[in-house]
Amino acid sequence: MASLRDKLKSYGTKPEKPKAPPAPTECYRAWDRTPRSGYHLPDVLDARLINDLSGMTIAEDLPLDSLLFLDTETTGLSGGAGTIAFLTGLGWFEGDEFVVEQDLMRDYPEEGAMLARVLELSERAKLLVTFNGRTFDLPLLESRFTMNGQRVPLTRKEHLDLLHPARAVFKLRLKRCRLANLEEAVLGIVREDDLPGSEVPKAWFDYLKTGNFNLIDKILEHNVQDIRSMPLILARLMEMYEAPLREPHQEDIYSIGRTLERRGQAERARKCYRAADKGTMSRLARLSLAESYRKDTDYTASAGIYERMLKDGQGSVEVLIKLAILYEHRLKRPEEALKLTRRAILLCEDEEQLQELDRRYQRLTRKTERME
Repeated sequence: MASLRDKLKSYGTKPEKPKAPPAPTECYRAWDRTPRSGYHLPDVLDARLINDLSGMTIAEDLPLDSLLFLDTETTGLSGGAGTIAFLTGLGWFEGDEFVVEQDLMRDYPEEGAMLARVLELSERAKLLVTFNGRTFDLPLLESRFTMNGQRVPLTRKEHLDLLHPARAVFKLRLKRCRLANLEEAVLGIVREDDLPGSEVPKAWFDYLKTGNFNLIDKILEHNVQDIRSMPLILARLMEMYEAPLREPHQEDIYSIGRTLERRGQAERARKCYRAADKGTMSRLARLSLAESYRKDTDYTASAGIYERMLKDGQGSVEVLIKLAILYEHRLKRPEEALKLTRRAILLCEDEEQLQELDRRYQRLTRKTERME
């Protein structure tokens, strides 16, 4: 029986070589330029401050023009299969300007060109900066690169997602840390006639149906404001971590202290707790300060703070228990621990906790009796 090759030879033909994929269709590109002076960022960013606010471990200071700010507009806000980014906004500092380039796919064949531009600019950058990019923008873009036959590990690049440090500082005071909330409460920016992010996917699909580019203009305006806001938030966070005690809101000072303590900077954290020890923040600040000393085995300082709380009317079952534990196990003063446990029993309303207090009370009673 003749082979396939013999048959092809008999027909006078050769197997066709695979054709190269077609070049991507050019996407629509828009530009926005604003004066660099409005962003209050230095020529070189202090790596220590970046690490403090983000938890990163950048070894060297970063030139400002090595940062790339990235934001996408997508066909859905939940991600997942079928969601694509139809617009990428990319911002960087160049000379005395902050430049925003927006690459828009006017239809699906233009996606390759848009992604190629993301790849080109991201390869130049030393640090990607996003807002909620870690869980949304970057994984989505990577999936689209994969669908287009490219493996581009954006998630492995040095990446600062501003959502997380912003939440760490502002959530206690603002509760909600959406970008629009931060713009208004932290930056003093109020958007006027802005297209809500939830309406962006529908606007793009309406454009595909109608060809009405006015719908795209609204999306571009929304996206460019998102990108302009990111370096402003970064500048504000760096300013706060450089001099947290100058901040006007005790909630923010306390929150910075909590972050610094997680970074292993206990003494700087304690300064923040002391500065936040005012008004409604006093009790929380003192609890964190006492716990910080306890972790450093300075049990006398820790107990002193709890004692001051009791003196100032900030006593609670929690405070009484923590101080009793210090007196019993660290400072070897079981008689004082017994008195505090008795006070905690009188205040306690939780049945399970009450049983634990009763066991402690019995143990301390036996211990003090043996000492007599």
